Amino acid sequence: MTLNLDQFQFQSPTPGMSLTTEPKGRPWERPAKYSTPDEAFEFYINQLTIPRRVAQMLEILENGYPATNLVDSIILGGVMQGLHSLDVAIIIAPALFELITGVADTTGLEYEEGLVDKNALEDASLVARAIKSSKKAEEFKKTIEDEDIAQVEQAVSLMAKPVSLREEEPEE
Repeated sequence: MTLNLDQFQFQSPTPGMSLTTEPKGRPWERPAKYSTPDEAFEFYINQLTIPRRVAQMLEILENGYPATNLVDSIILGGVMQGLHSLDVAIIIAPALFELITGVADTTGLEYEEGLVDKNALEDASLVARAIKSSKKAEEFKKTIEDEDIAQVEQAVSLMAKPVSLREEEPEE
């Protein structure tokens, strides 16, 4: 199935469209409902401990969705709904992570935290090999620098006198 980009071409907002709505008509244009991290976290505790929501949250984690991404989704939704500011969201994110993972731990659910970057270099032997090969890298770098200096010395204009970039050793 091919995606026809032409059908989406005219569906973007028109410049100035935000000025056509009622001022403070959007939730994020008004002051936040919860202005302190304590108020916002208490709201989330009350919402996330409802049995139906606990079941949904555990199902999401069971399906392999990382806990960090779940926290990010929850706090972003809170900001968009005008519940709290982005600053408050950043402050309460670690506490929400602990709440969600604590609930999952009490049920014995195996879940992905999302804290470890799977693409990170974790093999110590690779690091050791890189350190050992650093001498070869230094030699290669020196060779390339010598070649670059030679090219610069050769690349002079007709009216210029030859340039030497090599450091001259003092004669004794």
